[in-house]
Order: sequence, then structure tokens, then C-alpha cells
Amino acid sequence: MAKKKGTSKFRSAVSANSKQQRTQGSAYGYLNLPKGINVFKEPSEGRVLLDMIPYTISEPNHPDKNEEMGVATVGELWYKRPFRIHRNVGAKNEAVVCLQSIGKRCPICDYRAQRVKEGADDEELKALKSTKRNLYVVVPRNHKELEEKPHIWDISQFLFQDKLNEEIEENEDMGVFPDPEEGLTLKIRFAENQIGKNKFGECSRIDFMERKTAISEKLLASAPDLDKVLKIYTYEELEALFLELEEEAGKAPYGKSVREEEDDDEE
Repeated sequence: MAKKKGTSKFRSAVSANSKQQRTQGSAYGYLNLPKGINVFKEPSEGRVLLDMIPYTISEPNHPDKNEEMGVATVGELWYKRPFRIHRNVGAKNEAVVCLQSIGKRCPICDYRAQRVKEGADDEELKALKSTKRNLYVVVPRNHKELEEKPHIWDISQFLFQDKLNEEIEENEDMGVFPDPEEGLTLKIRFAENQIGKNKFGECSRIDFMERKTAISEKLLASAPDLDKVLKIYTYEELEALFLELEEEAGKAPYGKSVREEEDDDEE
């Protein structure tokens, strides 16, 4: 005998959860990855071919925004998402996005400014300082292990963007590289560098190659919104996380110096 259809709350709840799982991405540190999008990690040494895929800006306070030039304004295409991070925050030593990345006050930056006035030493101030990074949507080309589909690349300003800026300043015509139709493929060479025991790849050369094909509308539409990928705390949430160390006896907030990371020594 068939059971009568009741009013169980599970029917709608399970159905809604199923739909959520199909569209929900995953957390990756301070990144909320969209469903089906993986992180691209540069090699410690070697060469890679990358197509930069511009994304549609949704953040009104994008760090690169220039209204006069129409750069990085809402609704326009742009190729990178600059942001800043603080490391070793809270009891779990988390890396978190600095709120200045979205044009807002940051409790850690406020505390650092206070400590500057109080004459804190360089080691403490360095530990409190945020460092520059950039997000890009990239498609690896002719890669032995990665599919030719959009990935999110998270790398420090020093290890890549500074070198790219130098190349563009030498030849402004190469600035067309992210254009969907006229753009260029980047051939990037990485050389191994090391800080302490931490080895990492640093961009040592960039060549610009003619793309085999233009970026299709479908590929362009599949580019994740980098403005929504960053995990952003409110001022109050970040302040509470930052002050967690105060609860441990004998420790001041952010009392330990920044750990050796690939992007902290040069910014």
C-alpha cells in the first residue's frame, strides 16, 4: 500500500540542498572557488603558456578603478583583481583579506597605525603589514596535467605582476594581451627561489605570442567573477579574529612575527 504524501519538511529541504550542492563551490583559504573552478599553481621552475581571460567587474571599489579611462569600472572587462592580505591572524594563524582591498577600513591596519605612533619596532610592524597579491583567470595551454579551461591564479605582486608591468612599459603594444579578440598568449618562465626552507617560482621572463584563436563568447562567459571569489570579513568579524591571541596568556595581538612566505620579503 502506497504511503500518503505528507507534509514532511525533508522533501523541500533535501531538494534545496541538492540544488545547492550542484552550484556550490569550495573554500580554498581566503578564496571561495566557484563550482568546477580549480586553482592554477605556478611551477617552482620551468615554462608555462597562459591565456589571460578578462572578467566582468562587479566591485564598485575595484583597486584599479579609473573612471576617466574607463578602467575596472562596474560592467567593464578587466584582467586582474588586486588585493592585499594579512598573514598569521588569530589563534590559527590564518591569511585573511585586508579590508582596504575593497576600499574599507581594516582593523589590523588601524592597529598597525596605532603601533607606529607608539614607536613599535620594525619586526612587529612588518608582521602587521599587508602584502599585495593579484587574482587572474587563466587558461593553461599545452599543459601536461591541466585542462584547457579557466583556472584562478593567485600570486604575489612581486613574483609576477611587477615583471609584467616592466614588459608592458618597454612595449606598450603588448598591453593588448588580455583582449578577447586581439589578445596574446603569455609564455612565462619561472626560476626557483627560496626563503628559508620555502621554495617557490619567481617569474624571470615573459614572452608574448600570437594566440591561435580568439577567446570565444562561451569561454568569456565562463570566467568567474574575481570580485566575488575573495572571502571578505566585516570589520567586526576581522577585529574579533585578529584579537583572538589576546585570550592566550602572555600574548599581545599579533604578537608573533610573520612566517616566511614567498611574497612577504619584497613588499
